[in-house]
Amino acid sequence: MKTLKLCFLSLSILIFASCTTTKMLTSGVKPFEIKDLQKFETISYMSLIQKGNMGKHNDSVSNVSRTMFNEALSSFGDKIPLASEIKTDNLKLKKRIEKEIETLIITAKNQKKIDGLKLTPVIDSLLEANGKRFGLLTVTSGFTREKGNYGKQVAKGAAMGLLTLGMVYQTPIKSNSTIYAMIVDAKENNVAFYKKSFVEGEPLDKNLLSKQIKKLFDGYFWMKE
Repeated sequence: MKTLKLCFLSLSILIFASCTTTKMLTSGVKPFEIKDLQKFETISYMSLIQKGNMGKHNDSVSNVSRTMFNEALSSFGDKIPLASEIKTDNLKLKKRIEKEIETLIITAKNQKKIDGLKLTPVIDSLLEANGKRFGLLTVTSGFTREKGNYGKQVAKGAAMGLLTLGMVYQTPIKSNSTIYAMIVDAKENNVAFYKKSFVEGEPLDKNLLSKQIKKLFDGYFWMKE
């Protein structure tokens, strides 16, 4: 679990593109066939940079990010066929679900394909126990900075640029927001949809999260603009 968490946090810091979405990966299921979509609890891994350029996982920032993402997602209620949310108070089961979500998404990201990617046992059993076919898995990751930190890092970089005639100068990234979305299919025991969005932007900005969600499902649940 810790290794997977570090993987998401590392990716959030190493991404430099200002606004990018990966290629949409889909199975043979058509978007109009996806109804009564069950949302699993969103996983959020957020870092807070307080000193220098080194971030540290922060539970409070992660919880805020999860709340804002859910609010942004709910605003698409007329376009994304969301039904209820599958949640549990059983900590052991919750950790198992989180691990399965992380494994599925990281495997899809690394392989850059979903062919042959089978649904994991706990997620599959929860969907079947509720008599549901489709489940939505989401992960948010990224980093933000403590107030004043960014200005200090820009000033340090500028000073270093002057000393080295610009050869070492590099503007630090202020913040980063990454969203992973996956739809799993319990009937076919596979993944129906996978896509990732990452931007250089404030991960606690609900408007930014809404724009990312819109980009994620452009050309799938609605016509691409």
